[in-house]
Amino acid sequence: MRDVPTTLVPYERLEHFCLEALGHMGLSAEEIAIWSDVLLQGALRSLPGQGQGVQRLADYYGRIKRGEMFPGVDLEIVSSGQAVTLTDAHNGIGAVMSTRAMTLALDLAATQGIGAVGVRHSTHFGIAAYYAMRALPRDFIGIAFSNASPEIAPWGGTKAIVGTNPWAVAVPAGQEWPVVLDMANSTSGKGMIEWYLREGRRIPWDWALAPDGQLTDDPAVGMQGTLFPLGGPKGYAMSVVLDALTGVLTGSGFGLSAFTNPKALNVGHLFIAIDPSRFLPTAEFKSRMDTFIQQIRTSPLKVEGEPIYLPGELEYLREQDRRAHGVPIEQERFTELCELGKELSLTTEL
Repeated sequence: MRDVPTTLVPYERLEHFCLEALGHMGLSAEEIAIWSDVLLQGALRSLPGQGQGVQRLADYYGRIKRGEMFPGVDLEIVSSGQAVTLTDAHNGIGAVMSTRAMTLALDLAATQGIGAVGVRHSTHFGIAAYYAMRALPRDFIGIAFSNASPEIAPWGGTKAIVGTNPWAVAVPAGQEWPVVLDMANSTSGKGMIEWYLREGRRIPWDWALAPDGQLTDDPAVGMQGTLFPLGGPKGYAMSVVLDALTGVLTGSGFGLSAFTNPKALNVGHLFIAIDPSRFLPTAEFKSRMDTFIQQIRTSPLKVEGEPIYLPGELEYLREQDRRAHGVPIEQERFTELCELGKELSLTTEL
């Protein structure tokens, strides 16, 4: 096994680099503020092999140059009534459009108790948790769904039909950290498989299927095949439902009809916000969440000294560590960012 080299970049330097780079891409001040926050949160919370956040900045810039994603686009409200709104992103920056859509959902929840906002004709939005967590300052529950390009075959099949279709739920608490679930519907993603390939490691048997549908522990074969759904048929079923809620429901691409045209990806999102005070007083709800979390924390340990973590807790700890000690960036991605800095004539160096 060979270690994949990484470079540790101080968070403040990465932040300055990101802001300066976005400032050279034709974005408005609002777009820069929103997208930089999404990208930096992705870099702080994600594992290196997942390649989320600022690490993908060169990829995103390539999409802008190729006319696959457009700055300066407004989120169009197609229809709206009571607690539901449908919007069109018109191939704008997925993170910006999704942030605006989640804000609409939160505003609907403030008046209606619940708000649901669908987005069609969107692009890649980054980490799903970001949008769900935007509900937390209002003491609301946030839910974010998205579909993605086909990478999972139907259970028993060999051809990818549905995507990993990420989703996130953020639930506020009182004295405890909020519970934040952020997951895709595959056991692993192509980014992690590629990470293992570069390290010269075999992948676990439940990460990927070979092109003929057989299990494989060879990352090179897994990259050519399909992803293994989380929990087998359960993950496949969740991906189907998520595609129905994001692709079919919003008028976006879905299944094999999705993401065939890079200049009109037509990604679908669905954002939901819930005001818990419509069920219980907010303080009571948060206190009950604290009790629930403490019950989990104090349950008997399988291995002494290995604590129990709540959904999102490892990401909170990872974020704190990286803010203090730097963000590890895989060397290949680091080189891409340095080349991007030269192309844009940035003054900030990583």
